[in-house]
Amino acid sequence: MVQEHDPPVDPVFKSSLRELKWIFVIWLVHFVWVVGYCYAFGYPPPETPLTTVIGMPSWVFWGVFVPWIVATLVTGWFALTQIEDHVLPDCTSAPEAIKAERTEGTNHE
Repeated sequence: MVQEHDPPVDPVFKSSLRELKWIFVIWLVHFVWVVGYCYAFGYPPPETPLTTVIGMPSWVFWGVFVPWIVATLVTGWFALTQIEDHVLPDCTSAPEAIKAERTEGTNHE
């Protein structure tokens, strides 16, 4: 509930919250995939022959390896296309801060 005296929400906060939601959904989807698939297919009955994909048990390939690769690709896409860089109005830019720190460190008076 927004009251009249509440300050407006900072756009950086709104963007960060949107990114947080995306990251949580990506994590949750892959968590459910890995745990669900490995739970369902990781312990087959003893009489079931073990099938392999690229030398790995099939449940490891589809339940661990594939989600790992997909999560890496999705995360890379998200980081490169969806995350926004914001300039914070109340902080010094990084190059200026580093330069000031170096010049302060050289003055040994």
